[in-house]
Amino acid sequence: MIHEALEDHPDVRHVRIEDGKGYPLGRSYQVTLWPTLVFLKDGKEIARLVRPGDVRDIEDALERLA
Repeated sequence: MIHEALEDHPDVRHVRIEDGKGYPLGRSYQVTLWPTLVFLKDGKEIARLVRPGDVRDIEDALERLA
């Protein structure tokens, strides 16, 4: 779903972060369930999706970045 939603947004960078023991980055963003998508613009959180249901949810969040 993520790749499908990003097809129309080549300027958006997708970074996948490993989480778990010894990986504090996910916890620093209060991520507790996977997948969680955190949308950042200029270092500030614009949107967050926890276990998105479909591509449209992701596309809606991407529109907020514009």
